[in-house]
Amino acid sequence: MVNKNKGNKTISDYIKFISGMLILTLSINFIIYPVMAQTIEEDAGKKYKGTPYQDEFDKKAKERREEPAMMERDPRLACLLSLIIPGGGHIYLRNDLKAVGIFLLTVTAYSFSAYYLYVALSKTDSSTEKKSKLILSGLLFVVGAIIHVVGIVEAYNDAIEINEQQYYFGAERSPCPYIAQK
Repeated sequence: MVNKNKGNKTISDYIKFISGMLILTLSINFIIYPVMAQTIEEDAGKKYKGTPYQDEFDKKAKERREEPAMMERDPRLACLLSLIIPGGGHIYLRNDLKAVGIFLLTVTAYSFSAYYLYVALSKTDSSTEKKSKLILSGLLFVVGAIIHVVGIVEAYNDAIEINEQQYYFGAERSPCPYIAQK
Protein backbone atom coordinates (compact mmCIF):
# COMPACT_ATOMS: atom_id res chain seq x y z
CA MET A 1 0.00 0.00 0.00
CA VAL A 2 1.16 3.48 -0.75
CA ASN A 3 0.81 6.16 1.89
CA LYS A 4 -1.47 8.81 0.36
CA ASN A 5 -0.67 11.38 3.05
CA LYS A 6 2.87 12.27 2.11
CA GLY A 7 3.00 15.27 4.44
CA ASN A 8 1.93 13.30 7.53
CA LYS A 9 4.45 11.07 9.24
CA THR A 10 3.32 8.00 11.10
CA ILE A 11 4.66 6.79 14.40
CA SER A 12 6.51 3.94 12.72
CA ASP A 13 8.44 6.46 10.60
CA TYR A 14 9.58 8.25 13.77
CA ILE A 15 10.57 4.96 15.40
CA LYS A 16 12.58 3.98 12.32
CA PHE A 17 14.34 7.36 12.32
CA ILE A 18 15.16 7.22 16.05
CA SER A 19 16.43 3.62 15.84
CA GLY A 20 18.60 4.52 12.84
CA MET A 21 20.10 7.48 14.69
CA LEU A 22 20.71 5.29 17.74
CA ILE A 23 22.51 2.66 15.65
CA LEU A 24 24.60 5.38 13.99
CA THR A 25 25.52 6.94 17.33
CA LEU A 26 26.46 3.63 18.91
CA SER A 27 28.54 2.57 15.92
CA ILE A 28 30.45 5.86 16.06
CA ASN A 29 31.04 5.54 19.82
CA PHE A 30 32.08 1.88 19.83
CA ILE A 31 33.85 1.50 16.48
CA ILE A 32 35.31 4.80 15.33
CA TYR A 33 36.25 6.54 18.61
CA PRO A 34 38.28 3.68 20.16
CA VAL A 35 40.40 3.48 17.01
CA MET A 36 41.23 7.17 17.33
CA ALA A 37 41.68 7.03 21.11
CA GLN A 38 44.99 7.95 22.61
CA THR A 39 45.84 7.85 26.26
CA ILE A 40 47.07 10.86 28.19
CA GLU A 41 50.37 9.09 28.87
CA GLU A 42 50.91 8.52 25.16
CA ASP A 43 50.10 12.14 24.46
CA ALA A 44 52.46 13.33 27.18
CA GLY A 45 55.20 11.05 25.85
CA LYS A 46 54.89 12.56 22.38
CA LYS A 47 54.71 16.08 23.68
CA TYR A 48 57.65 16.00 26.08
CA LYS A 49 59.87 13.47 24.39
CA GLY A 50 63.53 14.27 24.68
CA THR A 51 63.40 16.51 27.73
CA PRO A 52 66.20 16.03 30.27
CA TYR A 53 63.70 15.33 33.05
CA GLN A 54 62.02 12.35 31.41
CA ASP A 55 64.48 9.75 32.71
CA GLU A 56 64.29 11.04 36.27
CA PHE A 57 60.48 11.12 36.14
CA ASP A 58 60.26 7.60 34.75
CA LYS A 59 62.41 6.23 37.57
CA LYS A 60 60.46 7.90 40.38
CA ALA A 61 56.91 7.78 39.02
CA LYS A 62 56.34 4.13 39.85
CA GLU A 63 57.54 4.60 43.43
CA ARG A 64 55.23 7.56 43.97
CA ARG A 65 52.16 5.81 42.58
CA GLU A 66 52.44 2.52 44.42
CA GLU A 67 51.76 2.10 48.09
CA PRO A 68 54.44 0.35 50.11
CA ALA A 69 53.59 -3.31 50.54
CA MET A 70 54.16 -3.45 54.30
CA MET A 71 52.21 -0.43 55.45
CA GLU A 72 51.01 -0.79 59.01
CA ARG A 73 47.61 0.67 59.83
CA ASP A 74 47.15 2.54 63.10
CA PRO A 75 44.01 1.33 64.93
CA ARG A 76 43.81 4.50 67.05
CA LEU A 77 43.84 6.71 63.96
CA ALA A 78 41.12 4.55 62.39
CA CYS A 79 39.03 5.04 65.56
CA LEU A 80 39.59 8.78 65.59
CA LEU A 81 38.66 9.15 61.93
CA SER A 82 35.52 7.06 62.46
CA LEU A 83 34.61 9.20 65.47
CA ILE A 84 34.93 12.44 63.51
CA ILE A 85 33.21 11.21 60.33
CA PRO A 86 31.18 7.99 60.40
CA GLY A 87 33.04 5.54 58.16
CA GLY A 88 36.21 7.67 58.01
CA GLY A 89 38.34 4.94 59.58
CA HIS A 90 37.17 2.48 56.95
CA ILE A 91 38.22 4.91 54.22
CA TYR A 92 41.65 5.00 55.88
CA LEU A 93 41.70 1.18 55.83
CA ARG A 94 40.48 1.15 52.22
CA ASN A 95 37.20 -0.62 52.99
CA ASP A 96 35.18 1.76 50.85
CA LEU A 97 31.93 -0.20 50.67
CA LYS A 98 31.75 -0.62 54.43
CA ALA A 99 32.58 3.08 54.88
CA VAL A 100 29.78 4.21 52.58
CA GLY A 101 27.29 1.89 54.26
CA ILE A 102 28.12 3.04 57.77
CA PHE A 103 28.14 6.69 56.70
CA LEU A 104 24.75 6.49 54.99
CA LEU A 105 23.08 4.58 57.83
CA THR A 106 24.45 6.88 60.53
CA VAL A 107 23.71 10.13 58.73
CA THR A 108 20.20 8.93 57.82
CA ALA A 109 19.40 8.04 61.43
CA TYR A 110 20.81 11.34 62.74
CA SER A 111 18.95 13.32 60.06
CA PHE A 112 15.57 11.74 60.79
CA SER A 113 16.19 12.26 64.49
CA ALA A 114 16.86 15.96 63.92
CA TYR A 115 13.80 16.26 61.67
CA TYR A 116 11.42 14.74 64.21
CA LEU A 117 12.93 16.86 66.97
CA TYR A 118 12.36 19.98 64.87
CA VAL A 119 8.78 18.97 64.08
CA ALA A 120 8.07 18.21 67.74
CA LEU A 121 9.45 21.49 69.00
CA SER A 122 8.05 23.82 66.38
CA LYS A 123 5.03 22.49 64.51
CA THR A 124 2.95 20.30 66.82
CA ASP A 125 0.27 21.67 69.06
CA SER A 126 -1.07 18.72 71.02
CA SER A 127 0.98 17.33 73.86
CA THR A 128 0.53 13.65 72.91
CA GLU A 129 1.73 14.28 69.36
CA LYS A 130 4.66 16.27 70.69
CA LYS A 131 5.63 13.47 73.10
CA SER A 132 5.44 10.82 70.39
CA LYS A 133 7.65 12.88 68.06
CA LEU A 134 10.18 13.47 70.84
CA ILE A 135 10.28 9.75 71.68
CA LEU A 136 10.73 8.88 67.99
CA SER A 137 13.49 11.47 67.71
CA GLY A 138 15.31 10.04 70.73
CA LEU A 139 14.94 6.49 69.46
CA LEU A 140 16.38 7.40 66.05
CA PHE A 141 19.26 9.23 67.72
CA VAL A 142 20.07 6.12 69.79
CA VAL A 143 19.96 3.95 66.65
CA GLY A 144 22.32 6.38 64.87
CA ALA A 145 24.66 6.43 67.88
CA ILE A 146 24.74 2.61 68.01
CA ILE A 147 25.61 2.41 64.30
CA HIS A 148 28.28 5.08 64.81
CA VAL A 149 29.87 3.20 67.74
CA VAL A 150 29.75 -0.09 65.82
CA GLY A 151 31.57 1.65 62.96
CA ILE A 152 34.27 2.87 65.35
CA VAL A 153 34.78 -0.60 66.85
CA GLU A 154 34.79 -2.21 63.41
CA ALA A 155 37.47 0.22 62.19
CA TYR A 156 39.65 -0.62 65.20
CA ASN A 157 39.24 -4.38 64.73
CA ASP A 158 39.80 -4.20 60.97
CA ALA A 159 43.05 -2.25 61.48
CA ILE A 160 44.32 -4.87 63.93
CA GLU A 161 43.34 -7.67 61.55
CA ILE A 162 45.17 -6.01 58.63
CA ASN A 163 48.30 -5.58 60.78
CA GLU A 164 48.17 -9.20 61.95
CA GLN A 165 47.80 -10.50 58.41
CA GLN A 166 50.82 -8.50 57.29
CA TYR A 167 52.85 -9.65 60.29
CA TYR A 168 52.04 -13.35 60.01
CA PHE A 169 51.79 -13.75 56.26
CA GLY A 170 53.93 -10.90 54.94
CA ALA A 171 53.21 -8.69 51.97
CA GLU A 172 54.24 -11.17 49.29
CA ARG A 173 52.67 -14.28 50.79
CA SER A 174 49.15 -15.50 50.46
CA PRO A 175 46.83 -14.96 53.44
CA CYS A 176 45.87 -18.62 53.09
CA PRO A 177 48.54 -20.98 54.47
CA TYR A 178 47.44 -23.79 52.11
CA ILE A 179 48.33 -21.88 48.92
CA ALA A 180 52.00 -21.96 47.96
CA GLN A 181 53.64 -18.81 46.61
CA LYS A 182 56.79 -18.46 44.55
